[in-house]
Amino acid sequence: MSPNMHSLGAWFAGIILAGAGMAIASADSGVPTRSICVYDPVGASGPVIEQFQDYIIFAREHGVAFDLRAYTSEDVVASDFKAGRCDAAGLTGIRMKQFVPFAGSLDMVGGLQTYDQVHTAIKVMASDKAAPLMRDGGYEIAGVVPGGKVYLFSREKRFLDSLEAAAGKKVAVIGYDKQARVVANVAGASPVPATIASFGPLFNNHSVDMAYAPAIAYKPLELYKGLGENGGVADFVLGMLSLQMVVHRDRFPDGFAAASRRWAVDNAWGRVITRIRQSDDEIPDRYWVHINGERETKYRSMLREIRQRLWDQGWYDHRMQHLLKKIRCSTNPGVAECSLDSEGGAIE
Repeated sequence: MSPNMHSLGAWFAGIILAGAGMAIASADSGVPTRSICVYDPVGASGPVIEQFQDYIIFAREHGVAFDLRAYTSEDVVASDFKAGRCDAAGLTGIRMKQFVPFAGSLDMVGGLQTYDQVHTAIKVMASDKAAPLMRDGGYEIAGVVPGGKVYLFSREKRFLDSLEAAAGKKVAVIGYDKQARVVANVAGASPVPATIASFGPLFNNHSVDMAYAPAIAYKPLELYKGLGENGGVADFVLGMLSLQMVVHRDRFPDGFAAASRRWAVDNAWGRVITRIRQSDDEIPDRYWVHINGERETKYRSMLREIRQRLWDQGWYDHRMQHLLKKIRCSTNPGVAECSLDSEGGAIE
């Protein structure tokens, strides 16, 4: 496995553990040990233990010690957690839809545009009022952190000039992400199935013309190779990635997951968002393609229509979808959608 994949795996594991409030404690700590399964491309967690000692203290005070298990496939993490072979799991937000639909719908396309908006949403999710929505059956979300703004990477800047310019172009789409397939189809692009591990190589060897990713993937996956001399990155935010922790409720003390959600907001946000902003800044200025004016209006309109289509299909949790519209409109009330009877109604 390449050093770059190792750095991605270590970063991914570290941010999940930091943000979701999970860390590792030894089995002889005198409290029950619970397994936490985390996706890591190299099968190792990276240097996370020393970074999260305060959470080890928090977890032990709340009656839990953690045994970290690293996986090289996010698919296997999800299936092993579902089968009960993991007590807790760290996964990307859209993966969480199958366990807790409300929380998993946080990562909807065009749902949020700024990190302040994400912070507001995560604070709401950690509130006592939202607690019933963070549980579904025997599952409960134990922490949420941002993973960064999702951008469209293109091997040619001209493909980003307009929606029409993207027509017919091949775009790497993560297999389980239905909303991304819908975006590609509406834009007239050709979706090419990919995984978290394969979309980078597909883009870099120009098997696809475009790929969507947060900035955290730029250096570890060497996406600059795919961008080359003519490539570009649209500065329009397609959506926000989140990293979430889910647990089997009956395997943890009462109130543990709720306390962990609050811990993530109060203790992890600052560290995580600093890393994310650094990653955004690492993409060189020469690659950025500014989407504004009429192009921005068209992009926003397209994403609004897609969210409404998925609302009608019941793919997103309606409560989360309307919450995100309220958050968008609270910070940008002049946007046309705020007066439209879409995604649950107009925002007064």
